[in-house]
Amino acid sequence: MSTRPRTPDELLIQAFAKLDRTALGIALGTLSGTVIFITTNVLLLKGGSHVGPNLALLGQFFAGYSVTFVGSLVGLAYGFTTGFLAGWLIAFLHNLFIRIYFYWIQWSANVSSLTDYIDPDHTQNTSD
Repeated sequence: MSTRPRTPDELLIQAFAKLDRTALGIALGTLSGTVIFITTNVLLLKGGSHVGPNLALLGQFFAGYSVTFVGSLVGLAYGFTTGFLAGWLIAFLHNLFIRIYFYWIQWSANVSSLTDYIDPDHTQNTSD
C-alpha cells in the first residue's frame, strides 16, 4: 500500500466509485438468506410448544416457508433471492444517481462557460 498523499481527484474518484451490482447483490443475498436460515434453525433447536410464531409470518410472503428445517432451506433460497434483488437495485440506483449528478454538474459548467462567453461582463457590478 502506498503511503503517498492522495490527490483530490483520486479521492473524488474513490468516493464516487461505481458499485458492482452483482457483487452487492450476492453479498446482501448471502447475508439475508443466511440470517433466515440460522434464525429458523435456532428457533427449532430452542423448541417449545409453539415455535417461532412471528417468524412463521414469513410464510405469508414466501410460499412454502415454515418454521421447520425444510422451511429454513426454502427461507434460505427466498432470502438469497430477495437480498440479491435488493442489493442489485441499490447498486443500480446508486450508479444511476451518481451519473445523473455528474451530468448535471457538467451541464451546469457548460452553461456557465457559455454565459461567460456570451456576456463576459455579466458578473461585474452595474450599479455605477
